[in-house]
Amino acid sequence: MSNLPTAPARTPEPNRIDSVSPTGDGRSAYWGLDAQGTVAAYLKRLRSISMQLIVVLLANLVVMLWAVRLERYVLYLVALALTLVAAFVTRLRKVKLFTGLSEVVSQDCDPARYRAALDALAERDRFGRSANTIAIELAYCDYLELDSAGALRRLESVTFKRASNPWWFRAMQVEFMARLDMGDNAGARGTLDRLSSFRKNFKEGTRDRGFADEQLLDYDLLLRRPAERDAADAARMHERMMLATCHQQRANWQLYLAEYELLHGSADEAARLANDPALEPLTPRMERLRAEVLSGLEVSG
Repeated sequence: MSNLPTAPARTPEPNRIDSVSPTGDGRSAYWGLDAQGTVAAYLKRLRSISMQLIVVLLANLVVMLWAVRLERYVLYLVALALTLVAAFVTRLRKVKLFTGLSEVVSQDCDPARYRAALDALAERDRFGRSANTIAIELAYCDYLELDSAGALRRLESVTFKRASNPWWFRAMQVEFMARLDMGDNAGARGTLDRLSSFRKNFKEGTRDRGFADEQLLDYDLLLRRPAERDAADAARMHERMMLATCHQQRANWQLYLAEYELLHGSADEAARLANDPALEPLTPRMERLRAEVLSGLEVSG
């Protein structure tokens, strides 16, 4: 049994797309939509952000031309600065929108819909500027849909110019999860060592460093086989479940606790945890772990 918790990610601000419910209700902004609807809603919002930038740029261009004509160079510089700010803010909004899209997995536990959206983004990425990022997220979908070998193959194509690019950390997270799932504990340990070294690129005391440190502790726990975990591990799993920032994390840790109770504690508690209706929805990988726990309960009963 080797289902891992979702990689740490910032919790995005609540966002509303058309008539879709905001994330404040514990689901993504795309909850209730099918794959096509999710893609359409995302692209509509993306186009809206781009159009708003175009309008701002055109307005600033008019002001700049007018300022040059009247030799008002201070006004020209102000308009130029606003143009740069608008471009920067637009980039941040697009990053935030993409983070919100990832909630299709972290809240809705639906990697198939997430994959459909990523494929649509790949088709729009004519110059391949987001190819590596999309490949990493598609590899994560592979892993969640029980294809760890495919995830590792996909990650082989990922490359970034800067060795300190934060997306390397994300790629190594997916690699670690896939290797552990395939029973390659030695490979997973090697990946964990690389993650430990890479985390030093995140400044001490920052939120990114805190996420990285917590993730490494989680991975160290998960490298121990379920039968080898102890009460201290169970206490951490319970803590992580209670402090989870999204549904996927909470449900994952709850299933780990159910597995622990099955092997070391109370069968009744394992059954309560594994049969909890609040676990829904689950990814295919999480469904497999729950089925394994329930099957173990039948055998032990």
